[in-house]
Amino acid sequence: MNKILSQDEIDALLQTVSRVPEEEAVAERSALEVLLYDFKHPERISKEQIRTLRTIHDSFARMFATYLSTNLRSLVDVNLLSIDQVTFSEYSLSLSVPNALYILKMEHLDGKALLEISPQFLLFVVDRLLGGIGDPEVEAREISLIEQNVVQRIVEAILRQMNEVWSQVYPLGTSLDGFETDPQFVQIARPSDTLAIIFFDIRIRGATFTMNVVFPYFVLEPIMSKLSSQSMLALTARQIEEGEKDVIKDRLRVSQIGLRTILAETSVKVRDFIDFTVDDLLKLDKRTSEPLGILVGNRLKFFGAPGKLGLRRAVKVVRSITPDEELIYE
Repeated sequence: MNKILSQDEIDALLQTVSRVPEEEAVAERSALEVLLYDFKHPERISKEQIRTLRTIHDSFARMFATYLSTNLRSLVDVNLLSIDQVTFSEYSLSLSVPNALYILKMEHLDGKALLEISPQFLLFVVDRLLGGIGDPEVEAREISLIEQNVVQRIVEAILRQMNEVWSQVYPLGTSLDGFETDPQFVQIARPSDTLAIIFFDIRIRGATFTMNVVFPYFVLEPIMSKLSSQSMLALTARQIEEGEKDVIKDRLRVSQIGLRTILAETSVKVRDFIDFTVDDLLKLDKRTSEPLGILVGNRLKFFGAPGKLGLRRAVKVVRSITPDEELIYE
């Protein structure tokens, strides 16, 4: 026999039926994640392409750090900080005055790129290359024409190394096209165009300087398909086989390098030199107790003490030269 529902049971059943679609709608809305898109900051470069750009410029940072350490004769560390996408108008507003902006052209791509280097770093480089000790706390000012010529080989090294690391993905053929100290005279893109900015910092003697490489998106767009995971694999350094290591070691063992010791030095006037006679005495610049400088390839690297080894004269290495002494004696 069928049971007849009471009015209370009917009302409860109707409430349950009306609540089920509402709960399902809420669940569907929660399952949909709404992502905000900022049209002022469009992300034109994918995360995979950003990773490839990071791999490329990580290699560049290591190469440039080695080059600077060798040429400035001081420990230099170059780090890739980040890669951001902003519009050209925003980037222009962030630039300081005076600045050091190198405009770059690329042989195989349309458009121009930008290399921004801290003026303080360039002034530090000028001081070091001209024989100074280098003051990392130098005040920023406009780079003169003479100073531009002094640091030109450093900038050329940057472009050469950048071309080298990019060549495994695409031959950019980057070269210098111009130099500006005022950002308002630099126009490599429209204000609304997207830029890919690679941020570096250069650390030397406790000071940190900035360096940025800027590519407009429309310049990189024709080669975006090459900035893929396959390109990252091509950039990964191959492992050196054990046999190759042995060959390198053998070549280093038989390589020859000049090694000499300076016992003492002095200077005399020409008229005194002309009047030299037998048994004249010369006063040297060293005491017998002072260590002797040991030069490797015309560079002071060690200090030693004179002595004898069997029947031969010899010099015993006492210690290595310190970084501060290297600056004094270079």
